[in-house]
Amino acid sequence: MDVGQVALQLGLEKDDVYDVLELFIHTAPSDLMKMTTGYKIQDTAQIGAAAHSLRGSTSALGFMDISNHAQLIMKQSRNKKNEDLTQSVPLFLNQMRDLLLELEEVLKNR
Repeated sequence: MDVGQVALQLGLEKDDVYDVLELFIHTAPSDLMKMTTGYKIQDTAQIGAAAHSLRGSTSALGFMDISNHAQLIMKQSRNKKNEDLTQSVPLFLNQMRDLLLELEEVLKNR
């Protein structure tokens, strides 16, 4: 991840981007836990709410592929497409886990 490029895209200083990434790393797990719990109990409203929150934060940071995936999960949740959610939610959770690991490395190496 090129923090300088992200800073340019967001109109921030690099130090501010690091602060935002740190905040994201600390807040995203709560939404991921909500999504996981919703998935386990098949609560599409809970899955959708978590996806909505994560869509906003990932979009704001410029992670558009992940944001678009969250948007898809929101739509599937609204339409109660449980079969589709059994495919998309685990994939999304893995994408987010990988992103968080990558961001932790970025912060560690700054």
